[in-house]
Amino acid sequence: MESSIFNSTNITCPTPLFWTQEALDSRKARLIVCIVASFIHSIFWLQLAFCSSVRQTSMQWIYAYLITDIVLLFRFFLIYIVYSTSNICEPSRSWVLFIYYFDGTVDNYFNLLEVYILLALNICRYIQIVYNKNVYRAHAKLLILAHLCIYIFPLISLVIQFVCGWSQLVVNFRDSSQVTYTNIYIQVFNVITAFVLPISLNIIVIYLSMRHVRLTSTLQQGQHHVSAREKYNRSLVIQFLVFYTIWLSLWSPNIIVYQISIDGNVTSIVRLLNFIGITLDPIIIAALDVRFWQEWRKVFMYLKNNKVFNQPNGGRIRPATTNVHAISAKTPRLQTTTL
Repeated sequence: MESSIFNSTNITCPTPLFWTQEALDSRKARLIVCIVASFIHSIFWLQLAFCSSVRQTSMQWIYAYLITDIVLLFRFFLIYIVYSTSNICEPSRSWVLFIYYFDGTVDNYFNLLEVYILLALNICRYIQIVYNKNVYRAHAKLLILAHLCIYIFPLISLVIQFVCGWSQLVVNFRDSSQVTYTNIYIQVFNVITAFVLPISLNIIVIYLSMRHVRLTSTLQQGQHHVSAREKYNRSLVIQFLVFYTIWLSLWSPNIIVYQISIDGNVTSIVRLLNFIGITLDPIIIAALDVRFWQEWRKVFMYLKNNKVFNQPNGGRIRPATTNVHAISAKTPRLQTTTL
């Protein structure tokens, strides 16, 4: 593998980590989207830092998901900076290998984490809706185990596939790195574990949640009463359904193209869609979660009250009355000492 990576050409100065102008131009749209995404994510995390009401254990899966977004943005910026500035003729062999593998594998790994993180979030919400149970307190140790499994198992699978020769890294010289598979069986396995299985499980859990909410609502409507808990459960299902639909439409093309090893313009388009999804993630999450709406309302009311509070103060510093019989002072010093 290494010989194919470094067997570039007989060029005197190959610059293996320096993109061609065509490769650079093809990523400009992604660069713009990632800059916008970084700005939006920064605002979101600042809100998390200053608003205690959104720092809750029940939101751990949401924040774990958004952290994967940040890592994907970091990956893009690192790769972009390296490939657009590294014009060294023969960089370190270990550095070149690291960048090639980082470019080729990290994107798929963290996109794979996202689908299982959302599955875990969906399962926790299902337990909350159906059993009225705070799973984050009742099963804290199981949640820690779930986190570890989600992060470790895909990594182990990735390493095993490279060690056994089932996966290999293909480098398009001065352009991109891509993982391909040596047999159809491992390709089918990856499509199932990265797409078919988690998506199917998510759809099943969403359906079961919707079914429970619908049956409960029908029963309570017959009693001419709908409890606040059922309204909240309905909102949870609707929130996740809206978010998951938007996310799936932007995420799935990238993961499918990666697993079947398609290259060229198709890859550029689906990765752009993926970064658009990353850009929209904080907006959608904040818009659908009532806790963020409440914090925004507090900020708005604070700014509004401050504005109202400052207006009377501005009026108090101006003289309210004038004594026509008083001797007027001509110097600024006397004006400032008037009682």
